[in-house]
Amino acid sequence: MKVRRGFLPSTSKLFSKCTFHGHSPILYTAALAVLILGLILTGCGNVSLSQLLEKQEPGELGITPKTATIGEGSSIEITGKGGFKPYTFSVTAGSIDEIDAITYYTAPNSPDVATIMVTDGFSNVATATIEVVSSSGLSFPEAMTIGVGENTGFVIVTGGTEPYTFTLYGDGALDYHHLLLDRVKYTAPDYETTADIWVEDADGALRMLTITVVEVSG
Repeated sequence: MKVRRGFLPSTSKLFSKCTFHGHSPILYTAALAVLILGLILTGCGNVSLSQLLEKQEPGELGITPKTATIGEGSSIEITGKGGFKPYTFSVTAGSIDEIDAITYYTAPNSPDVATIMVTDGFSNVATATIEVVSSSGLSFPEAMTIGVGENTGFVIVTGGTEPYTFTLYGDGALDYHHLLLDRVKYTAPDYETTADIWVEDADGALRMLTITVVEVSG
């Protein structure tokens, strides 16, 4: 029996061409189930069964942060969520790098507006908008928008004079990298709010990052 892709024959035609002599009707049901599964997987493009089973979480594909304002040449961590692995990142200005299984965006060395796109295994796309602004001396992202309960990934300070001191004003939590002292991660509470992270270098230079926490549908 030949089965065309995307075409499921009626059960009467299926059973008229398939005989299971001496076996119970349960085998007929099992055969039909296997056929349906095969057709579903055949129609799923290049996504394997193992990738289907790796769905990260309920909801639509998303990206964190959703918006950010950072200085020229600065880097931030970006994260995909929802949808189906594997994720593929691309960007209209700047560069994307993966270091120790963490994905970073690095801004170009001139002011610009960049769109970061994450594509999942089913070719769904989510985007983030990054504004790149002029910076000199101590540089730290100026603004980010993330969802409730999400985190920023590690936010990196550049320039100035080490060591750096980070201070959080507002609700949420601040975590430090166990090795790299130029970055921190902010985790939002489970409600909308606004928080500020101040960084000060050894010479007293200050920069502030304002994080807006919003409800995310899906």
